[in-house]
Amino acid sequence: MQNTNRPIPESCGKLSTLDLIFSVMDSRRSPLDFTLSLQLKKSPGLVALRAGAISARNRYPTTGSYINKKQWIRFSEAGDGVRLVSTSSDVEATIAIEEFLDRGFDLRVQAPVQQLVIVKEGMKGVELITRFHHAAADGLSAAMWLKHQLGVAYGRETPVGQASTFEKLCLRTIPSPAKRSQYAFRGPSDRLWTSNAQPSGTRRWLTIGIAATDLRKGCRRTGGFTYNDLLATCALEVFTRWNRDRGGARELKIGLWLPVNVRQKSSVGFGNGTSRIRLYARYADEASLADKCREIRRQVSWSGQHGEWFVPQDNPLESLPLWAVTPLLRCYLNRPGLDMATGIFSHAEGWAGTNGEIFSEVEKIECIGLLHPRQCVAINGATHLGKTWLTFTYDPAMLSSDDIQQLSEMYQQQIAVTRRELT
Repeated sequence: MQNTNRPIPESCGKLSTLDLIFSVMDSRRSPLDFTLSLQLKKSPGLVALRAGAISARNRYPTTGSYINKKQWIRFSEAGDGVRLVSTSSDVEATIAIEEFLDRGFDLRVQAPVQQLVIVKEGMKGVELITRFHHAAADGLSAAMWLKHQLGVAYGRETPVGQASTFEKLCLRTIPSPAKRSQYAFRGPSDRLWTSNAQPSGTRRWLTIGIAATDLRKGCRRTGGFTYNDLLATCALEVFTRWNRDRGGARELKIGLWLPVNVRQKSSVGFGNGTSRIRLYARYADEASLADKCREIRRQVSWSGQHGEWFVPQDNPLESLPLWAVTPLLRCYLNRPGLDMATGIFSHAEGWAGTNGEIFSEVEKIECIGLLHPRQCVAINGATHLGKTWLTFTYDPAMLSSDDIQQLSEMYQQQIAVTRRELT
């Protein structure tokens, strides 16, 4: 019998449960990676960015590794994973990013962080495009990785010359976790209305900017909910209007698929410390926006207390070979009755954290998110220097560019109504 308790060499690391899920569920039809695009006002230079990337791969060893069965294996020479593209227009830059995102991402031969540096003719700054596979990092970890890379590139942090040892990320636990929210509908949420139901696995995006300072003050003054709750509620309102305008006045089941940080210490540890909860439009249409936000806050609090987010710290499938684990997980997580919500929403309000100096050169943030085949749109946001950037990631086979333009305009209209009510 194989000894599964033998020591793992320092050049190897065991996949966590979340790592395994994201690696197994990944496919061309449902690529499970996300991309952060940072527009830098001042370029640190390509050589410096590459040095920062190598240092970040050393500091966070999974990002300089590949997957072999259920282990991370360190590359003997991880490389920097940075490629330079020069463009003469925004259109050329967008095409380069689309091609970068449409490429396969095979963690059996590739490191889970890949980068594109876009230099535009006549511009001083650069656009830094970083593609993270979710099998290795969540949004918080992505910010940590970029913070270190830019810190080294700008000469504000000391480079890490040797690969660190693999460390296990400790997640929160709960004695008897709930399998579903008490606010859940009977059966799965409605899908967002589309003219075509066949997903392509291709992602396109549109980003809007929203002034955040007065809205955040309005949330604090009104009380009972956060700025995150407000933005999530606006997404629910937009999805409800979208489906109602196209499907009639029938009773709708609108839900959000929301990532939540489940680390034991909220800002400590690199890797997959993010699970998911679902939020539902379970309030009266005529309720005030503030009361709708308070209802969302109640749902978030309930899920945090009752563990709808729960993921086992130890992999329950560890004793099975990968050829057996893969079909079991895919069958279970793709079952038709699973509530995948109407769309995805996430927002990082404290994205820069306490490292504002490192990110002072960042003037715009875009997050191109992942999409499940049953989800045609994701709204991913980041607030930085008093502005919230919301990126609408969509499947162009299911929503047209006109559709996503209309959805984004509806969201901005909802924010305008919110601003009048709260400020």
